[in-house]
Amino acid sequence: MKYLFTLICIIFVGCHTKTQYIELDQSKEYTTTGLDYHDIANAAEQSVKSLLSSGYAKRLDSSKPKVLVISDVLNDTMQMINTEQLTRKITRDLRNSGKFILTLALSSNGSSKDPMIDISREARDNAEFNQYTTIEQGELIAPELSLSGRIVQKNARVSSSEQRIDYYFLLTLVDLKSGLVLWDDEVNIIKLGSNKSVAW
Repeated sequence: MKYLFTLICIIFVGCHTKTQYIELDQSKEYTTTGLDYHDIANAAEQSVKSLLSSGYAKRLDSSKPKVLVISDVLNDTMQMINTEQLTRKITRDLRNSGKFILTLALSSNGSSKDPMIDISREARDNAEFNQYTTIEQGELIAPELSLSGRIVQKNARVSSSEQRIDYYFLLTLVDLKSGLVLWDDEVNIIKLGSNKSVAW
């Protein structure tokens, strides 16, 4: 019994590691072959810059922002990626430009629909609510534009000890009325790492 207790103590102490904070500007030193915060932020920043510098965006009137909805953003990698982290950063920067505004009344897998939009409308027929304060029918604003995308990963062995990992961030902006593509872009992130590391 004493031996078992000693063994458990050794395992616990051996598995215990010190956790510490890392400043954001220093965290690049600890990059991995997988996609991390810096990769997502970089892809979002480049995509926003590309869209805002496009001929389409330059012609937009800031006093009449276009209503944007997030469509599918497919994760075609070997990793668990929350695609909303990418789309929220993109749409946040687009909203700050004054030329776009985001709706959460509709969404696909690239974003989260706000459930309270539908729930609040259930008060319309509830006698417990002052009906003068409920939301009337026909108040939701339909989206004009749809942003969709795909994140792709390709691995290739470059030597007996190293592998190259290519990531492609593909984004497309579509006019929902005409179905025409107004803008599309591709951001590439390429990493070189050990064959022993797995980009999960």
